[in-house]
Amino acid sequence: MFLLLCLLLSVVAAVPGMAAERLLWHDVRLDGKSKLLSWCDAASPYDKVVRSAWNVFKRIPVQPNGYKTYFTYPVFHGPNDPGHALFSGRAWTHNPASLFAMLTDSALLYHAYSGDPEVMPLVRAMLDHHIARGSTEATDAWALVPYASSDAASAEYRGATDAHYTQSDGFLGRGDGVGFIEPDKVGELGLAYLRFHQFSLEAKYLDAARRCADALARHVRQGDASHSPWPFRVDARTGTRIREDYTSNAIGPIRFLDEMIRTEPRDAAAWRGARDSAWRWLLRYPIENGVWTQYFEDIYIYPDYRTNLNQYCPLETARYLLENPDRDPEWRSHARRLIEWVEKHFAIDSTTMAGLPEKGTQWGAEVLSEQLNDMDKMASHTARYASVMALWYERTGDLEAREKAFRSFNWATYACREDGLVKTSLDEGTGYWFSDGYGDYMRHFLRGMASVPEWAPPREDHLLGSTSVIRSIQYREDRIEYRTFDAAATEFLKLRARPKEVLLAAKALPLREELAGSDEGYSVSPVEGGGFRVKLQHREAGPITILLGR
Repeated sequence: MFLLLCLLLSVVAAVPGMAAERLLWHDVRLDGKSKLLSWCDAASPYDKVVRSAWNVFKRIPVQPNGYKTYFTYPVFHGPNDPGHALFSGRAWTHNPASLFAMLTDSALLYHAYSGDPEVMPLVRAMLDHHIARGSTEATDAWALVPYASSDAASAEYRGATDAHYTQSDGFLGRGDGVGFIEPDKVGELGLAYLRFHQFSLEAKYLDAARRCADALARHVRQGDASHSPWPFRVDARTGTRIREDYTSNAIGPIRFLDEMIRTEPRDAAAWRGARDSAWRWLLRYPIENGVWTQYFEDIYIYPDYRTNLNQYCPLETARYLLENPDRDPEWRSHARRLIEWVEKHFAIDSTTMAGLPEKGTQWGAEVLSEQLNDMDKMASHTARYASVMALWYERTGDLEAREKAFRSFNWATYACREDGLVKTSLDEGTGYWFSDGYGDYMRHFLRGMASVPEWAPPREDHLLGSTSVIRSIQYREDRIEYRTFDAAATEFLKLRARPKEVLLAAKALPLREELAGSDEGYSVSPVEGGGFRVKLQHREAGPITILLGR
C-alpha cells in the first residue's frame, strides 16, 4: 500500500498543475514560457547525464553468482526496495541480445566522444560471453547465431521458459520459449559483432558477424502483409517451427546487412539479395500500412499479430531513412509519416500499468510510451524520439523539430539521478532496466549532440560523429589523435577553438570554406553559444592529429 501511494504521488506530481512540480528524481525547472528545462543547470545537461550514467554503469558490482547483474538479469532492484541490494537482479525473462547490441552502440559512441578507455572492455566481455554461451549449435538450421532471450539468473542463453513468465492461462511467448530465436536480434547483435571487429580488428567478431549474415541470407523468405522476411520467433534447430510469423523490425537486419556488404564486398551477393528483399517488403508493408508490431522479447503472443503496436520499429526506421536519404527517393515523406504516426499513438495521454494517469505532453515536452502492452511514459523512448527529431532538424532545418527534440530530451534527463542512477519510468517496482536505463538511454543523448552541436559542451573538445568506427582516440591539451576503421571517412567535432592544423599521418589537410563531395580537408564554423564545429574528410588510412589552438 505504501509503494502504491508513493507511485500515485509521483504520477500526480508529473501531471502539470495537479501538485508540486516534481518529476522522477528532481524538481521541475521551467523557462519563462513555462516550458521544460533539464533539471541540470549546466552548460551541457546532456553531457552531464551521459557521463553520470556511464560512471554508474561501469561500476555495477559483480553479484554472488560471479557475474555483473546485466549478464543474467534485465531488471535490477532500485534503492527503495526493502531487503534487496541496489543493482541486485530482479527475476524476469532476460534480453541479452538486444541489451548487448544497445550497449555496444552506446559504448562506441561514448568512446569516440570522451576517449574513456574503460567502456570497450565491458563490451568485449558481453560479446565474448554471448558468443560462447548464447549461440545456437553448429548443427542447427540457424547455426551459430545468438539467442535473443534467456531465463532470469541463467548465464546460458537458450531462450526463456515462457511458462515461467505467463501472467494468465493461455498467454505464452514471453522470452520466446526454450530453443527459439528472434532473427531480427540476429541482425542487431550481428551488427554489434561487426562493429566491435571494426574497433578491435579481431577476426573472431567478424566470424560471428558473418555467421549471422549468412543465416539471414539463407533463411530470408518472400514476405507479405502477415509474414515478414524473417519470422519473429522461430526454433533454431529445425527452422520450421514458427511461434510468430511477423515482426516490423526489418530495419535491424537491413542495417546490419548494409554494413556487411560494405565491409566484405567480395562475399556480398547472397547478403545483398536478402537485404534488398527485406527493403522492398519494408517499403511495401509497414511503411504503408502502419503495422509496427513485435519487437520486445518479454511480451506474450497475441492472437492477432497487428495488436501490440510499438514505437521502436518506426522510429528506428525513420532514423535509417534520415541517415541514408540516398536509399529512398521518398525518404522525407516516409520519415515524416513515421514520426507523425508515433506521435499519434505514443505521445498521448495514457494510463500506467498501475492504473494511474500520465500526460503525453508535460510542460511542453512530448513524452513517449513504449508499446500498447505497456503505456507507461519512459525515458529511453522519449530520448529516442528526441534524437530522431534532432536528426530531422539536422537534415531539414525544421526549427519546430529542434524545439520538440530539446523539450523531450529535457524530460528524459529527469530519469537520471545526480549520481547517475537511471530510473526508466515512474513505476518504482519495475522502473530499473539495463536496456531502457542504460544501453538504449545513453546513446540517444550522444546522437542529439551530434545533430545539434550547440547542445555539446562549449568549452570542451569532442568528436561527435563519424561515418566510421573510431578505433582509438586520445584527447590532450594541445591535440586530439584518433584512428578510424575506414580509410575514407568523415568526422564531425566540436572544439573549444579553431584548429591550428590537421594532419593525416604527416600530411597536412587543407582548410576549405566548404567540403564538397569527397574533398579531402576540413572546414570550420562557429557554434552559437561558444566553440567551433569542424567537419573533416579523409580518403586515406592513418592517424588523424588535430593540433588545437587556444
